[in-house]
Amino acid sequence: MNLNVVLAIFRKDLITSVKNKNLLIILLTPVFLSLLFNSTISLTDNTVVPVAVYDEGSSTDFIEYLSSRSNYDVTIADSAVKSEELLYNQKVSAIMLVPKGFSADIKNGLTPSLNIIVNPYEAKSVVFLQTYKDIVMDFAGQRYPVNITLNTLPGNLQSRFNIPVWIMFTVIFVGMMVLPNTLTTEKEKKTLEAILVSPASEKDVIYGKSLFGLFLTILISLVIIIINKGFVGNFLSVTVFIILGSTVFTGLGLLIASYADTYSSASLFSTVCMAPMILLALLADLSREIGYISHLVPSTYVFYGIKNAMLNNSGISDLYPEVGTLLIFNILVYVLTFRVLKKKRYS
Repeated sequence: MNLNVVLAIFRKDLITSVKNKNLLIILLTPVFLSLLFNSTISLTDNTVVPVAVYDEGSSTDFIEYLSSRSNYDVTIADSAVKSEELLYNQKVSAIMLVPKGFSADIKNGLTPSLNIIVNPYEAKSVVFLQTYKDIVMDFAGQRYPVNITLNTLPGNLQSRFNIPVWIMFTVIFVGMMVLPNTLTTEKEKKTLEAILVSPASEKDVIYGKSLFGLFLTILISLVIIIINKGFVGNFLSVTVFIILGSTVFTGLGLLIASYADTYSSASLFSTVCMAPMILLALLADLSREIGYISHLVPSTYVFYGIKNAMLNNSGISDLYPEVGTLLIFNILVYVLTFRVLKKKRYS
């Protein structure tokens, strides 16, 4: 390995990325998403839910009670059909069809029916589902048999639970989007061919590109950690997993770019590959089957390692299976990448 050549490739890619506006947008995407996610309204905020109510008759007091609730924006519908139209047109998150004599039946100790239809695809409907039973019970003058005290995590602590997700996303995104961009651009401009016929070896190209990807990943990860105040847990272990994850996904990005002839084709293939990498890691706990499949992708080990290092203060000795697996992924990816670039050189 020629260190001067490796550093020259690193500097060239760094200068190119600074001048390339599209590349800068790609690099800043994880940071923007992290900021956007943390600024969204959480369920603990005073979210106002739009609700349509149709009263078949004699339940004016219940409608007035609903309207007096600060977290409900009540729209009184003229008919059941009209209320359903409001729901289907996404004007409201839920509708309540109040039968005739509903209020009177409650006052007489009876158990009337209340038909509720909710749009499960509307985010605010989650708030409605968490509150409507309490509101009906309060109107009926009923109480739970126990006193429940519900506390939620502070907003700054909630953001820490999301940091491993954003770091994993950064590792995958930078490795599989930025590196194919630089390599395929060099292909289109014929600069890659010039590099490969120069004294620079395939290893020099791989090391230079990998160093560039590692630098960008660590930089963006640090920005995300600083923004979210995420210097918690075992930071040494977090750094190790960022490095191992960055190298393996940088290698995958180089591999994709080696086979792709244009940036558009490399970008398309990278996007197709990124989706399962991210989703499998995040959804691994949903079912046993997804958990088994998730062990086939390196993102699972990156996410698990960073999450446990940050939230459980786990050290390298506690996470050696994940470290070992990522090392194996790195070896396989770079052996394959080296062979592909070598074949390109002599073809």
